[in-house]
Amino acid sequence: MKRRLLLGALGAVCLSAAAACAAQEPSRPIDVLVIGSGLAGLSAAVAAAEAGARDVVVLEKERFVGGHSALANGYFAAERAQGRTPEQFHRAVEQMIADMNQTGKGRGDPALVRILAEESGDAVDWLGSLGVAWMDETYEALGGLRPRCYLSSFVRAGYDYVNAVNRRARELGVRIRFSSAAVSVTKTAGGLFEVQCANGAVLKSLLARSVVIASGGFGDNAQMRKQYDPRLTEEFTSTANPYGESHNTATGAGIRIGESLGGVTVDMNQILTIPYSGGRLTNYVGADIYVNAQGRRFVNEAAPMDEISKALWALPERAFWVITDSQSAKGVTRDVKLIKGIVKTADTLSEAARGMGIRPSVFIETMRQYNEAARTKKDLEFGRTTFTQKIEKPPFYYGRERPFVHFCNGGLRISPNAELLDRSGRVIAGVFAAGEVTGGVHGAGRLGGASLPDCVVFGRRAGRSASRYARTMHELQ
Repeated sequence: MKRRLLLGALGAVCLSAAAACAAQEPSRPIDVLVIGSGLAGLSAAVAAAEAGARDVVVLEKERFVGGHSALANGYFAAERAQGRTPEQFHRAVEQMIADMNQTGKGRGDPALVRILAEESGDAVDWLGSLGVAWMDETYEALGGLRPRCYLSSFVRAGYDYVNAVNRRARELGVRIRFSSAAVSVTKTAGGLFEVQCANGAVLKSLLARSVVIASGGFGDNAQMRKQYDPRLTEEFTSTANPYGESHNTATGAGIRIGESLGGVTVDMNQILTIPYSGGRLTNYVGADIYVNAQGRRFVNEAAPMDEISKALWALPERAFWVITDSQSAKGVTRDVKLIKGIVKTADTLSEAARGMGIRPSVFIETMRQYNEAARTKKDLEFGRTTFTQKIEKPPFYYGRERPFVHFCNGGLRISPNAELLDRSGRVIAGVFAAGEVTGGVHGAGRLGGASLPDCVVFGRRAGRSASRYARTMHELQ
């Protein structure tokens, strides 16, 4: 339901623009052509236009802007300099780098990790300047390790960010071509890029001085997933389309385009699966408990996402139960999940246990121990330190969780300036990439809340770099 509402709103904004774009076919080479209109692509387009690119065009295969970004809960991990001394800000940035290295198992490119941490606060300020109204508090995202995430709303934050950047893009004259899927990109003898795009069965060719690939990951492409992680068969859906009610958009096409231009990939087997699109109702850490089929805890619920995923895959049934109560702040999916029976309610812990097929005595003892840990902030069993409440006030909410494909940590290898790199680490002139289509930023696992700042930070870098390259091409022609 959330997806349908958001896509309808985005479509209403964009369909008239699509017709205008189709009618204004550029007769000269485009300065900067961006593939994808998610947060990375829109950030790149705006940055390119603000840096002086004369003509910026975005190709979007759907009929609306936003991609997966528009559907995101919106937790935006960042460290800002505002209100801090230089030393305090330095320590906060270094802690974010350490946390990214912890979740990424040290496999992230050190330069990219540092850039994301150092410029994440600027990304928050930039979105604020475009009209995003941040909530007063910062929050700890799932797998975020610390309360450093900014948020505009509990129910529409990703849409807020996309809408703000899209509005700025339109103010700058950026043209978005909807229902236009990039099929291939080739470099001509004159140094321009010929971009083939498809609108249904109709193929069109565009010429561009520079190209930014920002088309997202490959989480919706089961065949591509299985090449890198054979476990992730067709039975596993993505968090962007968990119940198969819509079509899938993250197909990995941009990665294949980058490879065709000589780019290489990194960490493609690091596909993040998370158990957060089933019975879980909260979007933050601290208000729920996970138990296995026997009614016992099996993991620190505040651990990095990849650790929780690993513990889930180790369970024989590859599923667990998540329980919260009436005190917690529920996400926008609550009513839909209750209507569909994905989540159920109970007036007592015994009733909840019976609904889950668990012995009530075992479950009640588990809850007693958990609530004592929440009261004392001392979890002797798993070392959890983040608790926002005890789980004790009915009705109790419970639902079953399983793995969902959430994020592709791997993708095209890029430089600190978001330039596409070849196998030898050399820059492929004129081609840039940002967002989930890239790899190397997160390593083996992603810090909770770090995907959207990744889109903005490296999207803006890609746009500025592409604008500079296009300007150089102008001077040579």
